[in-house]
Amino acid sequence: MSLFEWFGLRRGDSRRRAAEARELAGDLAGAVELYVEAGMPDDAARVLLLRADAERSVEKRIAFCATASRTAESPELKRAALARKALLAFDLVRARGASAMRSEVLAVARDLEAAGELERAADAYALVGDTEAETRVLAAAGAIDRLEERLRASMTAERDQRELAAALRKIADLDRVAERREAIAVAEAWLGGSRDGERVAEALRAIRARLLTGPLLTLDLGGAILRCALGNEVTIGRGEATLIVANRAVSRTHVRVRRGRSGIEVEDLGTRNGTTLAGARLTAPLPVGRGVQLLLGGEVPCAIAPGTGQGCVVELAGERFVAPL
Repeated sequence: MSLFEWFGLRRGDSRRRAAEARELAGDLAGAVELYVEAGMPDDAARVLLLRADAERSVEKRIAFCATASRTAESPELKRAALARKALLAFDLVRARGASAMRSEVLAVARDLEAAGELERAADAYALVGDTEAETRVLAAAGAIDRLEERLRASMTAERDQRELAAALRKIADLDRVAERREAIAVAEAWLGGSRDGERVAEALRAIRARLLTGPLLTLDLGGAILRCALGNEVTIGRGEATLIVANRAVSRTHVRVRRGRSGIEVEDLGTRNGTTLAGARLTAPLPVGRGVQLLLGGEVPCAIAPGTGQGCVVELAGERFVAPL
């Protein structure tokens, strides 16, 4: 051994002892620097992981684990640091819930998979709906019970999608041949089954918007079309109402027009989006008087005025209805 090599070993040995002393004294940052200078990267990585444990901030803990994985030479230590970083990142994105971006969750899932945390990687893939990747890592992990559960869930989801597509086709076919009441019955039966049916509900609303329901009568008086809304009261809404308006801002039964003590009155039926007159929300029955201009749900104009007889005229969505009341 040459003199220069001997002095180099002595210098490295002194740095190792100094690093150990710093570590025992709690100066972890200083210990990391000295371990690196002493050519002991695995000890530096080990101390970096200790620093990660001491941090309250999840982001700082992730940063220390990432630095440890880059510093370590030992494959086992590098893998352990990567696993801790990925697990911390997964806890972070899971706590953020829906605000976490898909790309972030996928990156965490890949890190977990690379670090050998396969079941947690499957959880991450499940968060973004990547069923194929979830199944793959569960199979690699040998998690037979979870894999069987995932396959059963996939089969159930596929069956539900096929049934939904069939229901939507049937509703569309019935609507196309003007069998709209039958189409409504099919849609209501589907929704009554407590299944996911937002698309069915949309189709139902669209059909109801084109279907005149309730006590309505259309008369052709010498080429002039007269639409009459019969009954002691007339309701306006998106669902089970006399006059249908296809707008989500409007409730299923939004307002009611009827005779009151002061004559014909219009009343908001406790709706979420309300009914306004000149910007003021209706909180009680309002006399129609010589006529009122209302806004239903903040979006849909509706005019109600006295008729030529004892009833009233309702103008809604470009249509004009006579209500004898």
